[in-house]
Amino acid sequence: MELAIAPQDQDILLKTKNVINESILNKYRLAGQVSQTALVYITKLINDSYHLQQSPKLSTAELCLLGDSFLASSLEDVYKKGENSVDEKGIAHPVTIDVNSVNGGFSPEIDDDSSSNFKFFEAGDIVTITLGCHVDGYTSNLSHTLVIYPPGELSEGEIRPTGPLLGSKADAIIAAHIANEAVVNLLGAALTPEKLSSIFNGNVGSAVTGAMIRKVVDEIAASFKCVVVPGSRVRRIRRFLAGQSEGIVAEKEYKGVAWSEADQEAALLEKASTSKELITLSDKTNLKGKSINQVSAIPTDEFVVVPGEVYIVDLKMASIAEIKEVGLVTLETLDGYTGKNHDKDAINVKPSIFVRDFAVQHTLKLKTSRQTLNRIDKSRSVYPFKLSHLSDSFPIDLKKLHSEGPAALSEEIQKVNKEIRAARLGLSEILNNHLAVTRNVQVARFLPLQYILKTANPTGAHGYDAENPTLPGLELPLPRLGVSSLKLKSLLKKNSVAVPVAREQSTVVLVQQGISAGGRPELLRLTGGSKTCKPSWVHSNYQLDESKDLVKSILTLIKLGQDKRFGINTRETQPMKLTNILNSGAAAASSEDQMME
Repeated sequence: MELAIAPQDQDILLKTKNVINESILNKYRLAGQVSQTALVYITKLINDSYHLQQSPKLSTAELCLLGDSFLASSLEDVYKKGENSVDEKGIAHPVTIDVNSVNGGFSPEIDDDSSSNFKFFEAGDIVTITLGCHVDGYTSNLSHTLVIYPPGELSEGEIRPTGPLLGSKADAIIAAHIANEAVVNLLGAALTPEKLSSIFNGNVGSAVTGAMIRKVVDEIAASFKCVVVPGSRVRRIRRFLAGQSEGIVAEKEYKGVAWSEADQEAALLEKASTSKELITLSDKTNLKGKSINQVSAIPTDEFVVVPGEVYIVDLKMASIAEIKEVGLVTLETLDGYTGKNHDKDAINVKPSIFVRDFAVQHTLKLKTSRQTLNRIDKSRSVYPFKLSHLSDSFPIDLKKLHSEGPAALSEEIQKVNKEIRAARLGLSEILNNHLAVTRNVQVARFLPLQYILKTANPTGAHGYDAENPTLPGLELPLPRLGVSSLKLKSLLKKNSVAVPVAREQSTVVLVQQGISAGGRPELLRLTGGSKTCKPSWVHSNYQLDESKDLVKSILTLIKLGQDKRFGINTRETQPMKLTNILNSGAAAASSEDQMME
C-alpha cells in the first residue's frame, strides 16, 4: 500500500528543503555550535570529577542526564519568535557514553540499576561521548573518544597525565582519529576537484567517490592493525534524515558508504583463496540475482560527492593486534527484553533509547500508555528519545546546579526519577505494539573464523534477526559463506571475546561558492576538529607506511586540510563559552563571529 501524495509534493522534503542557502546554513551552524559546546561541557564534568577530583564522582546516568539537559536548554530560546521561528528543534541524538567494548546505545536512565557494570569509570578506560541536536530538522551529530587517566594536574588549561595510554586501545584511538580527519578532508576536496588528480596521481579522475572513501579508511585501519567496526558509515544527511531510523525506514536515494561484516569476510577470503568467484559479490546485484536500482535505499559505493551536500563521517575502529587468530569483528546486541545476559562477563543493561515509528498506528488500552504516546508525538518528532526527555522536570536547571552544587543535583534527579517511573508503565504497551522500537546496547566482539566455518547453518540465508534491523541489502552479514545473522548471533555467546572500540564522528557541510562568508567554496565543519576533539595522549607501535602511494596521498590530503590559503578552505564551528551559557542560558546571544573560526 502506498500513500496518496500529489506528484508535485513527493520530493518537496528531499529536494526543495535541502538546497543550502544562508538561512539553512545558519541553522546548521547553530546546531553544530550547540553540539560542540555540549561536548566541551561533558568533557569538563569528566575532568573535574575523575581527573582533578574537584567534585564528587558523577555516574554515567548523571552525565547523560546533564548532557541532554544542556542540549535541550541551549536551544530553548533560539528561533522562537518572528519570521525565523521553527516548529521543531531539540535533541537529535541523546547523549550516550560508551565504555571500552560498548559500541553504542549506552545511555542509562537515573532509575536503571542494571547498568552497574559501567556506573563509574576506571583509570585506563576509553570513553566515547556521542550526542547531537537539530534546528528545524537540520542535524549536527558528533562522537569523540577520550581516555580516563589516573588523577593528574591541570597545566595551562589542560590535563597533564603521567604517561600515554598504550596497547590496543591506543591503536584504535589513533586509527579512528586519522581516518576521520582524512575522510573529512577528502570530502572537502570535492569542492576543488582540480587538486584530486595531483593528490591521487591522476588515477581517480576529478571526483570524490564512495569507493575512494572506503579505500582510504580501510588502508588506515590496516596500518594500525585495526578493523572498521560494522555500523561505521560516511553518509549524506538531509533534513530530518540523519540515519536515526536506519533499519526502520528505507530512505529514498540513500547515498553513503556503509561497513559491515561482509567487508571483513571478503578480505579474509581473499587472503585464503584464489577463487575470484568465491570472493566477488557484485554491488549491482542482490543475493537473488536481481538488479539493484542505484537511486534506491540500498547502499552502494558507486556515488559521487558534490558541493551543496551535508555528510556525517562516523567511523569506529577496533584493534585486533593482540589477537593471534584469524577472524572478524561483529556486534552483539544485548538482551533487550530482560536486561539479563547469561555470560559471566556479560554487561547487564536495559535499552533506554527509543525511536517512534510513525508508520504504525494502534489504539492503546491503558490510559498511561496513551498519555505517554501523546507526549512522545507532541515533543519528540522522528529523532531518538529517552523517558527522561518526557519529564516535566526536564531539562534540569543547570544554572542552579552551577551555583548551588551537588545538593541541587540530587534534588533535580529525584524529580526526574519520579516521573520516569510513571512513563515507564505506559512504555511497555507502546513497544509491544511496535509504535516505537528500542535502540539496544551493542558490544563489539571478535569471533574466530574457524567457528564460523565449522558451524551448521540449517536456515541458510533466511535467518534474519528481526530484533536488530539493518540497512536494506545488509540483512545477511556473511553473504559469501551464506551465514545468517541469527547463526552468527548464536556463535557469539561462547566463542568470542570483547574488543575495545574507538569512535570519531563529524558533521560537515560542503558549502558552494557564493554562499560562504568569503565567497570561496569551503568545507564547513559543524562538529569535531582541533578545538573540541583533540586526541588523547596515546602511543601506538604502528604507523602509516609512507612507502605506499595511497598512504602518501592520504598524508598529502591531511596537510592540504591544514592549509586554508592554498589547500582546502576549512572552517570549524567553535563552541560557546560555558560561563556564558551556565550564567545566562542564552545560546542565541552568541554571534556568528563567536560561532566560526
